[in-house]
Amino acid sequence: MKTTEFNKIVSRLKEKIHQSDSGEENFQNRVLVNIDYCATAYNELRKLALETTLNQDEEIYLFKVIKPYILGEYMYYSKLFEIQTQKPVTPVKEQKKFFKGIILKAQQFFNENREFYHYYLSGSEHFDDKYFMRTKTICWINPQQIVTDLDFSTSHDYKLAMIKFYRKITEHCKTEMNNLKAIKKQDILQDGFQQIKTTLFWTAKKRALLELIYGIYSTRAVNNGKVDIKDLVKVFEIIFNIKLTGFYHTWFEIRQRKIERTRFIDLMKNCLINLMEDADER
Repeated sequence: MKTTEFNKIVSRLKEKIHQSDSGEENFQNRVLVNIDYCATAYNELRKLALETTLNQDEEIYLFKVIKPYILGEYMYYSKLFEIQTQKPVTPVKEQKKFFKGIILKAQQFFNENREFYHYYLSGSEHFDDKYFMRTKTICWINPQQIVTDLDFSTSHDYKLAMIKFYRKITEHCKTEMNNLKAIKKQDILQDGFQQIKTTLFWTAKKRALLELIYGIYSTRAVNNGKVDIKDLVKVFEIIFNIKLTGFYHTWFEIRQRKIERTRFIDLMKNCLINLMEDADER
């Protein structure tokens, strides 16, 4: 069965993309590498398909499952590269508007192809022999599709690839917009802290404050523990008008203590107990 060979091409592509996403730290380089992987897989698939005689089930599988996946991935990573180079740098409002525009374009495509979109979502198969079989007499409604390679295309495989692409890029845009919301909330929070910046000052040793921060961090008392130590440090820097540069090194020094490893927290505990006892005696 040729479907096995088709599946191998997809499996290799998925593995290469996974390795790229795991190993390449630079986002733009990663996207470009993945575009190249998709193009290579597409050309390999086309060569195999044109050199092979396929039965009806194999041809439908090729143009309903395999080609739309590879082409959809190619369009997805190409769009990511476009987004990376064209999205506004600032402000957040303009960036959100940019991503909303992509989502609206996707929704417009779904609306314009509602019948076929529902056919795809429902898992229907009764028109597969019309949608995903090659013919030399395809009537293209979209003028842009006249240049389609008829030897390696059906009436709906490209449209299905577009559906897969738009669904995936929409999720990406939603994630980016959620990240922008988080950034905006953080900016608002920081602006709020800036208002009290001149009223509170940390007057004990910096090492004591770091011990307190790590104590809070270790108890998972903020965001149920889902917070980065750097974010906690930043908050305390703003509140107490202090710079805690090199706090990782300071934390290492605190850990090296042989006795009184929690010196400041122990002092806090004793002072709090004394305060409560004094209050009880009044």
